[in-house]
Amino acid sequence: MTTPLFRQQLIEARDEWHSKNHPFIDKWVNGELTKAQTAVYVVQHYHFVTDFLDWMAYIASKAPARDVKHHLLANLAEEEDPGDSHLDMLFDYAGACGVSRDAFLKSKVLPWTEALKDWGWRTAYQAPWQVALAGFLIGLESQPPDIYKRIVPALAKHYGWPEGTREVRFFATHIGADMVHSQRGFEIVERYCESPALQAEAVQAARIASRKRWNHMNGIYWHALHGRDDDTPPFP
Repeated sequence: MTTPLFRQQLIEARDEWHSKNHPFIDKWVNGELTKAQTAVYVVQHYHFVTDFLDWMAYIASKAPARDVKHHLLANLAEEEDPGDSHLDMLFDYAGACGVSRDAFLKSKVLPWTEALKDWGWRTAYQAPWQVALAGFLIGLESQPPDIYKRIVPALAKHYGWPEGTREVRFFATHIGADMVHSQRGFEIVERYCESPALQAEAVQAARIASRKRWNHMNGIYWHALHGRDDDTPPFP
């Protein structure tokens, strides 16, 4: 049996390093970044999220619960919809910021983005599937709604792209979509982390995932604003 305390522990673990509070997001919200600098975010997000989708597919292949398989595969289908792929939305935003599709695809993966990708694969392969999903669905996927709720108004106020325009649809779409996904993620983790040991591992996975994402944001900040690509985290 799970308890409200378990969910609260998951939320608190995620929120220790929630990227909605990152200095890069603060600068974006205040209109202190150029369009080109904001594009660094979507480029590195692409490099991370393409692996994230593969983690979902891998966990779906080994999770024994059919409802879990259904959720993960439905999530993948939504992201990869050939008529309106969420990845294509990233290209659209970068293009509006002056980054061509060719330059986008040839861009390098920053060190802390690589670290996030490496951690994700290790977690997918080595952790119990329930614990991996705590990291992926709660530590990572439940963050964007709160991040993008801050960004979407700023895109209208500072960058000339009001909600409803093609340039902002990636961010606007993921406010609603990831709220649904994260709620389902909490339900899955709560249902299938049946023992105190699994619950403790799940809380730790959510905490580590959130910190890995914060470090990924550190890399974006220092590359976009200062051209630094070293792997030393500049923020505590």
